Amino acid sequence: MWKCLLLVLVITIPGCTQPILKEENMILATTTSMRDSGLLDTLLPAFTESTGIEIDYIAVGSGAALNLGKSGDADLLIVHTPNAELKFIEDGYGIERKIFAWNLFVILSPANDPVGITGNLSESLVKIAESEHCFISRGDNSGTHMKEQELWNSITGINNIEITTDSLGIHPIGEWYYSIGQGMSAAITMAYEKDCYTLSDKGTYLFRDDVDLIAHEFNNQLTLNPYSVILLDTKYSLESQLFFDYLFGEGALLIENYSINNKQLFYSGQPDH
Repeated sequence: MWKCLLLVLVITIPGCTQPILKEENMILATTTSMRDSGLLDTLLPAFTESTGIEIDYIAVGSGAALNLGKSGDADLLIVHTPNAELKFIEDGYGIERKIFAWNLFVILSPANDPVGITGNLSESLVKIAESEHCFISRGDNSGTHMKEQELWNSITGINNIEITTDSLGIHPIGEWYYSIGQGMSAAITMAYEKDCYTLSDKGTYLFRDDVDLIAHEFNNQLTLNPYSVILLDTKYSLESQLFFDYLFGEGALLIENYSINNKQLFYSGQPDH
């Protein structure tokens, strides 16, 4: 299906408009947070200038990106859902996987933080659920959505919080929980407009300096957010390998130096804690 879509000038994914794709260029399937944080617009032009190789991209959730890799409709992947990535490799779909960047997941709150987020992750999630203050979930099988489900699952049974599993994934019960099926930037916009909470990668949040939300960080391993690049066996394997290597050389320097208002959005390499 996607191969046919490559002939269309503009591809529409829920919540976003994709760039023009040219069938003769290699295709990178990447997370929306790479695009929504602005990092992709720094990495790709510099790679093209250095090598002459043009890369078109499709920005979707990590689950959808992995599916594009399985179907052969992408030549290279950037994703941030470690368990699914490992299974992808174990099942023989990818050649090599390596973490090239990371940041943190943060809980975003309205400016007045009505439930009172603390430095304790579990306690903060319980407060949101008990208060039934609105929460925006991406609900799109992305890496962020998968992480969110992991966080809700971690508080199952605490203070009798009810967590269910259904077509929306793992989540608390209540009409205050909104699953929107869209990307990170759309979730941030909705959280701002409706004075709700949401889970975001820190990079996209920092890029969105147009919203009045507070980012809450936690000293908890669950909030680490590593991004991996995965090589696939396609006709662009050589070009993909060059980009793979670039992310650990010239690209790593760009990642480290990429900032918004003097705030670093990503760190290169493996998480250091």
